[in-house]
Amino acid sequence: MRATTGRYRTMNGLFWLFTAFIVLQLLPIADLLPRSWLTLPGDVDPGPSISITPGDTALALIRWLSYGLLFYLCLQVGANRLRSSLFLKVLFGIVVAHAVYGLLLYFEFEDTILFTEKWAYQGFVTGGFVNRNSYATFLAIGATIGSALIGTIIGGATRWLDLFEGRRGQFILILVGLLLIAAALVLTASRMGFFAAICGSVSAFAISVLRLNRRLSMAAIATSILLGLLIFSAVLFLYGNILVERLGSVESAANVRADLYRQVLTMIADRPLLGFGGSSFEYAYPLYHMAPVSFDAVWEKTHNSYLALWVSYGVVFGTIPLAILALSFVGLLRLVRSEGRDDAAVVAAIGTLIACALHSTVDFSLEIQGVALLFVAVVANGLGGLARQTSSGRN
Repeated sequence: MRATTGRYRTMNGLFWLFTAFIVLQLLPIADLLPRSWLTLPGDVDPGPSISITPGDTALALIRWLSYGLLFYLCLQVGANRLRSSLFLKVLFGIVVAHAVYGLLLYFEFEDTILFTEKWAYQGFVTGGFVNRNSYATFLAIGATIGSALIGTIIGGATRWLDLFEGRRGQFILILVGLLLIAAALVLTASRMGFFAAICGSVSAFAISVLRLNRRLSMAAIATSILLGLLIFSAVLFLYGNILVERLGSVESAANVRADLYRQVLTMIADRPLLGFGGSSFEYAYPLYHMAPVSFDAVWEKTHNSYLALWVSYGVVFGTIPLAILALSFVGLLRLVRSEGRDDAAVVAAIGTLIACALHSTVDFSLEIQGVALLFVAVVANGLGGLARQTSSGRN
């Protein structure tokens, strides 16, 4: 293996500490713990384990282990510069293909999901996802990857004509892919998804260009303007009015979320140390659900992945995944200052972390496996560069 766990010792230790705690939540040890640690409203019996839904927590454990295994395997890919570059382009191609798939379902197959009638989010592009916001985050990751690839090409050009010498086909393909992703993203009408995509893409593009060419060339300026105009035109042309209309309802949506978050914070305060168990929110929240939060919907998620972690695993252990991501971000920033000219994987990982961190403040996209697996692959591929640094140092 090119990337050993020893090089990522702190993240590895935190991963297994969190895994051990999930296992602890499944064990029948409730009678051994102080009753105040396992509070439930109305004096409801908490059951034999810390988790109020051990079956769902067991599934959460399996998901967590699968993310860890994928992370480890993608580190091996990222540890080789050529494979890392190819893998990043493959991931971008997957997102572009899913964007095309979503557009086809919407325009050619009467707004269906998996070629069958939708039961939710009619009138919006959702691709293979049920929820438009999850699809939007998936697309945002792709947009960030594409921006990093475009930025790397532009940053390495000293003249406008350099863009069309040797890498012309690649540049055009990536640009077309970005436009397809942008079209699908606009048609999701996901407000925060669109904002997160912009933040992630701009960050990736800016870092790529500026770190490779600090004296911004005319090629970079001209291409940046062209790219911005094309994407902006796509936003306006492809049903941009739907997204604009939803922007007008931001305040009312924020009020609804604020009411929900207040009740979720009450849940966290009741079990700050141990939580309710992985993936237990859907079953614990009805005990806290009251007006003014609407009773017309079933609240299966917290609509904030940070709160979801603290509800499920408590404040201490629920912060461990966030600490792992923070360490990843710091490691990627260090790599930005030392990596070679053609390594877009590191920049794409930084932009992806920014985009997903933002969207996770108001939604649950990273709690959906289809998004989480792509997220893990992109970040791990970028972090593989740390193993390259170690190898270079030993040599």
